[in-house]
Amino acid sequence: MRKTSLFALLAISALSAGCSTLTAGGSTQPVTVLTYTPEGKDLNEVKCEMTNDEGSWMVVTPGSSTVHRSNKDLFVTCRTNGFDSGHANVVSKTKGNMFGNIIFGGGIGAIIDHNNGTAYEYPSTIKIFMGRTQRIEEQTQTVEPKNGNTQNN
Repeated sequence: MRKTSLFALLAISALSAGCSTLTAGGSTQPVTVLTYTPEGKDLNEVKCEMTNDEGSWMVVTPGSSTVHRSNKDLFVTCRTNGFDSGHANVVSKTKGNMFGNIIFGGGIGAIIDHNNGTAYEYPSTIKIFMGRTQRIEEQTQTVEPKNGNTQNN
């Protein structure tokens, strides 16, 4: 009887630790894209394409789209008349509960979450400055203007 209780307690603990698939909103996430002129003024009605290894999504700014999570970066290209294209490399971040999967789940949950993308996330808002190339990590953005100097936004 004692072994059965211990086994049941361990099974409940493992299941309640949960993997990201069950606890973190699944394999997709909403992403909002905002666009700006090179001087930083709002620019609306810009067509943007977001791509990663899981697919491609279109959005007209300001707007949102649901993208498939991945351990690969999300590439964003925005185009409109009168401005050079804006580009961003949005870095995929490993979510904290991925490490809980490794510690408490023996790695099985981590493997599942890695394979379906639920262990990763992108920033919820992406700001694109036309005519610039950016690297976006979490909520900070590194902007590389045409003159090569780097600044944070």
